[in-house]
Amino acid sequence: MLFLVLALVQPACAGLYTDSCGMVWTDTCVPFERDNETAYYEELAASFAPIADNLTEAPDLGNLSWSDAFSEMCTYMEERYAFTEWRGVDWDLLYATYAPGIADAEKSQDAAAYYRTLREFASAIPDGHVIILSPDDFGAKYADIGGGYGFAVARLDSGEVIATYVADGSDAEKAGIRFGDEVVSWNGRPVGEAIDATSIIWAPIKPSTTEGILLQKQRFLTRAPVGAGVTVGIAAPEDSAPRTVNLTAAEDGYDTLTRTSIFLGREANDVEAGTGAELKAMISNDTVTCRTLSGGIVYIAIYEEAYDAYQPFRAAVKDAIAKDAPGIVIDLRFNRGGDDNLGSALAAWFVDRPVFYEYGTSYDPGTGEFPVLWESWTQPRPDRYMGPVAVLVSPYTISTGEGLPKVFAGSGTGAIVSWYGTNGAFGIVSPGPVLPPRDHDSLPGGRVAR
Repeated sequence: MLFLVLALVQPACAGLYTDSCGMVWTDTCVPFERDNETAYYEELAASFAPIADNLTEAPDLGNLSWSDAFSEMCTYMEERYAFTEWRGVDWDLLYATYAPGIADAEKSQDAAAYYRTLREFASAIPDGHVIILSPDDFGAKYADIGGGYGFAVARLDSGEVIATYVADGSDAEKAGIRFGDEVVSWNGRPVGEAIDATSIIWAPIKPSTTEGILLQKQRFLTRAPVGAGVTVGIAAPEDSAPRTVNLTAAEDGYDTLTRTSIFLGREANDVEAGTGAELKAMISNDTVTCRTLSGGIVYIAIYEEAYDAYQPFRAAVKDAIAKDAPGIVIDLRFNRGGDDNLGSALAAWFVDRPVFYEYGTSYDPGTGEFPVLWESWTQPRPDRYMGPVAVLVSPYTISTGEGLPKVFAGSGTGAIVSWYGTNGAFGIVSPGPVLPPRDHDSLPGGRVAR
């Protein structure tokens, strides 16, 4: 959500502007019901009026040395990152940890090592909104994880780690690994320790929660440089001896990652996609899709919290009401976020009482503080749907995509259905410094208290 809007004029608006709390959106449905996108974005701009004079663009560090740019970036992020305390970020420790790698890469002019270190730095901050964006990985990703061992694993609630996929014709299959086999060790160490030590810097959608991080670590355990070897310990069935299997990582087009994607239950190469927009394109060209399931249940998938999502969503809900649909399924399993108020507005069609949605803040460079710029409320629609509602989520439900489930979790309206939780990345994303060779980083420049 790029909300660094510099408009200074405060127009007549659906929200109520006050000096104490900024813009008060007493009913977040109003600007979407009005169906005037231009007016709405003017109102969003007006909410930044208290700090607009102090807003500046992120610095362009592209002409600095790699080490100097990294130092400047860390200073910038320490000043402006919205969740330092909440996420437990130690900026001095981060700089001390990764600055030597940047310096070594600079000395040898190793662009792959430089980019890899930047990814490691961003990965150390448990926030899906802190990312490094670059059109080129300089071959680092393929060098690190271009090979696969021909099988994938998952950890059960019991703590057991089992093989969940074995590729046909792979060395793993030839070595006798089968679906459901328990993996107990990895290169001589307990497999749980190996999973914990696995890097996930190449995860395309960066997780923000402990659960999401663990999920990605399991996926990347069985990736390695092409040609790398591993010794895998397989638990013994009853009345037989345990065994070890030696495997060599082979180039497979990231097959084990494609096969273990939870991307709406479809096989999707979510590693070769570089952005959320590219991932969305694998699923749908639409922002909202609707259909009727067996028994008359209405299914509504929302892929992005964009302004133009509200009207088709509203139409689908009203159609469900008119047809007395026995239930509605709202699919947010790949909702990459967007407009904060939209999540609140969508929830308004199902709640039975007003629900506080959020306070929004943004960093003010003039004061060094994060003033409250707006307050939002979810107001129940007078013609709301009152039947059962199921909301589907996944770790690819990100940012504002988590807003509607948040309202449901707090209000008790509707059931949230998922194997795993949402991404856990709340925040107002702003572009960070441009880095040499003019890569970009991104960080939350504002925060929302929900």
